[in-house]
Amino acid sequence: MDAEAVASMLRKDRAEWEVLVAVLEAHPQKSLHDPSSPRWTSRDVYAHLSRWIERSTFELEARLEGGSLQPLEGTDDEVNARWQREDSGLGLGEARERAQQAFERRLRAIEGVPADRWDEMLEAIARADGAEHYAGHRSYISVT
Repeated sequence: MDAEAVASMLRKDRAEWEVLVAVLEAHPQKSLHDPSSPRWTSRDVYAHLSRWIERSTFELEARLEGGSLQPLEGTDDEVNARWQREDSGLGLGEARERAQQAFERRLRAIEGVPADRWDEMLEAIARADGAEHYAGHRSYISVT
């Protein structure tokens, strides 16, 4: 990716992040998903995003250093459920702050990738927990 492609991706990521945060802030304590889905509140979504954003940022950094992270145990749904249980003691404010910090750290990490290091794998890692992930979560939210 060239500098303009990175900047464009990050603009989209930030715009979608801001829309999702506005939705989460509008319904801080409500169950956000339809009754047939797991009961997730804004806290759960923030905690979930924090975990996945941190994971992909660490993977990006590891890849730049010539390595890779160990795969997570279980399916994405199993990982999400495990992390939700582990993060169940967080308050909304703490979960929000962790997610915001992870988001900002992710942006800095992506901006710091040297132009000559971008390849298909790095781009996939950089995009993994960006605009599409945030838009996906908005599409699951059923509260009005």
